[in-house]
Amino acid sequence: MKKHKDNRGKNSQRGAQDDEKRLAYFPDRKREDPVLSELSDETLAAMVQDGDQRAFAEIVHRYARKCYGFAFKYVADREDAEDIVQTALMKFWQRPHMWDPERKTRFAAWFYRVVLNACRDTLRARKTVLPLFEEVVPAEMAESGEDALIKQDVLRALSRLPERQHQAILLCFYEGMSHAEAGDVMETTEKSVELLVRRAKAALKQMMEKEGGWR
Repeated sequence: MKKHKDNRGKNSQRGAQDDEKRLAYFPDRKREDPVLSELSDETLAAMVQDGDQRAFAEIVHRYARKCYGFAFKYVADREDAEDIVQTALMKFWQRPHMWDPERKTRFAAWFYRVVLNACRDTLRARKTVLPLFEEVVPAEMAESGEDALIKQDVLRALSRLPERQHQAILLCFYEGMSHAEAGDVMETTEKSVELLVRRAKAALKQMMEKEGGWR
């Protein structure tokens, strides 16, 4: 009888986790709490460590879609990007003490690092390289006309850069981070990121000149 109860408990827990996972990627904006929205990421993360579901929902609201955009630019596949962000959010919910405030690392830098590492693992696990950005991009990134074509061509070119240069450009130019902030995510120095960006720009310029410019 006890065994039956344990199994039922596990099934219930699995169902709750599935519900949380759906919440993680499709946060309901109506649930936004005006009080929580004023709190820092670090305060919210500490509340999540105490089991506060509302604080977790606010973290989801802040990070799900923008990290999905980052992951999509990195791996160039919608389903993979969704899985990466869902898994990262659920990992934080299930093991919130992975983020350690004692290390003085901003929550944003830590969470982007989790997503970035998952993106790297996803690319390395692929047996074949997917054609980049050949399909229509998601609505969150949709643009019209020449700007959209230029953006897709640039993203395609970025994927041909060395890995660290690729990461630095995505974080600094697409995510709007400073060199110092990107350095926190990449676990390197501000000067190193500055150098990576400079080299990436030079490489992109060479690609453009060699290929006669992008569309």
